[in-house]
Amino acid sequence: MAVETFWKKKKGVALALIAVCVVASALLLCYHTFRPKPEDGKKEIIVDVVYEDASMDSYAIATDARYLEQALEEAKGLTVEGSRTDQFGLMIVTVNGVTAEYDKDQAYWAVELDGKACNYGVSMQPVRDKEHYRLVYTSANAS
Repeated sequence: MAVETFWKKKKGVALALIAVCVVASALLLCYHTFRPKPEDGKKEIIVDVVYEDASMDSYAIATDARYLEQALEEAKGLTVEGSRTDQFGLMIVTVNGVTAEYDKDQAYWAVELDGKACNYGVSMQPVRDKEHYRLVYTSANAS
């Protein structure tokens, strides 16, 4: 009888947990179904590097890379360095010898695709033919 009373009291909590699990599973399925997928084969992309003083270098990259990090590694004359984590991959700290130090001046290298912030880091950003990327030196202290 004590077990029966326990389940009557906790019935709402159990149903809420089941509902949360169902919603989380549905969201995960949607993410895996609709996330951008990398394109196989030859692609040509443009990568612009925009420095703190607004000067810019541009690189046309012909690549078979599936993700942006590999395409950046193939670009002649472009050097990209940073720190790496298992969860997020490469976090860009230095581009062509220019370091963005967040701890010092709240600066970082923003990654943009077709003028909008990328939803993924360079290690997970799928590359498609004819895309236009920008690595933009960004400082919170800029006026």
